[in-house]
Amino acid sequence: MRTSVKAIEHTRTGHAAIDRMAFRNRPQVDIHLHAQSGILLYRMENYGEVGSMTFVQRDEHQPDLLFMSRGAGVAATGRIGGDRVEVAANRMLRTTFIPTGCDMDLRFGAAARSTNLLFPRGYLDAMTAPEKSGPISPVLYSSDDRLPRLIKLLEQEIVLPGFASDLLVESLVRSLVVLIKQRGQQIAPAAPDRLYMSPARLRRVIDYIESHLNQPIHLAELAQTAGMSIFHFCRTFKCATGASPYHYVSQRRIERGRELLANSCLPIAELALACGFSNQSHFTAAFSKEFGISPNRYRRSVANR
Repeated sequence: MRTSVKAIEHTRTGHAAIDRMAFRNRPQVDIHLHAQSGILLYRMENYGEVGSMTFVQRDEHQPDLLFMSRGAGVAATGRIGGDRVEVAANRMLRTTFIPTGCDMDLRFGAAARSTNLLFPRGYLDAMTAPEKSGPISPVLYSSDDRLPRLIKLLEQEIVLPGFASDLLVESLVRSLVVLIKQRGQQIAPAAPDRLYMSPARLRRVIDYIESHLNQPIHLAELAQTAGMSIFHFCRTFKCATGASPYHYVSQRRIERGRELLANSCLPIAELALACGFSNQSHFTAAFSKEFGISPNRYRRSVANR
């Protein structure tokens, strides 16, 4: 790690992956850990006085880092992976990806703010087919506006998790990985046979979903059931069913709830858990949005037929 500036500060968050980084001025940090995936979201601001400069240093042993930052109106300079980096003064919202194995030493305006995501080792690699992935290259200050949109959705789901949060987080991360990889290479269209899932594999996946609707369901589990990588599974599943894994599971949970409302006497709070919803209010909101009627009213209407 370079130490060209004498004054060095470290955060004291209790998370080693954050606290190992060095700063000229210790920033304010707001941290949220997504327990199921291990993704660490942290927001940083107040690196120093407006108009002043600061720096951040990160060694090559750190996990994959994705962050979006808004320029402070002054030029940024430094090195990433040994390569010289110069970014003109701006106040744009841009996205940067620093993979593990790549060090970083940046000098930038102290008024900058950033939203950062640290991923467990190997997590992003699992999002792409092993035979097609290779190492994910750094992406420096990308202005692709699709990346911030996805990051904001992921941020919202980590900070305030909702219905089927685990599956949605994985889906958002997979989309981010695809875009990050596209920044460094043009991905050729997949051959038709690569987007095919056999009926037997599809049946195994659907059976797995049906038998686990009352539990958290992860993309990795579905892909393993199909005997595919996560990346290839998501593409072929959508071709086979017309829906993404997230939307398919969500729809099946709502349908299961409708069946139980009509054919069982389970209290709605218990029924919601049996369908994989975190609580009754999540189930009520999803059911009402889908059918335009509350679960209680639906149950009464069925009973009166």
